[in-house]
Amino acid sequence: MKDVDDRDTLSESILRRALRLEADERVPRLDATAIATLAERRTAVERLLRILRGVALVGVSLGIEAVVAVGAFTALADLDPSGLYGFGLATFAAVAERLVPLASFAMDPSVATATLAALIFATIYERSIGRESVRVQAS
Repeated sequence: MKDVDDRDTLSESILRRALRLEADERVPRLDATAIATLAERRTAVERLLRILRGVALVGVSLGIEAVVAVGAFTALADLDPSGLYGFGLATFAAVAERLVPLASFAMDPSVATATLAALIFATIYERSIGRESVRVQAS
């Protein structure tokens, strides 16, 4: 008795035409269970290495961005004879001073909890409004 139903299988010629394979090429084997099994069998060391690689990549990219920002800052500071750049920087610092208390208030856990509760209640309210009766009347 066969394990595979004949209605579910494709002939080799149809498969080759669909994949545009030559006659001497083999069909690539993609086994989802094998891929999932290999993903589950990762050791703690492999996972730690993946995390370290990710952190290193982020760190290097942030370092490069910081070097570029410092270089651009010094280049712009040297080129600005009218003091417009200094005025813009002072304005930015003044705005940042006024926004820091607002940002610290917004990052308070009670504000996040209240926002989440409001979002949940609004979603429940919107989903319950406008529903019609389910009864159907024959005409």
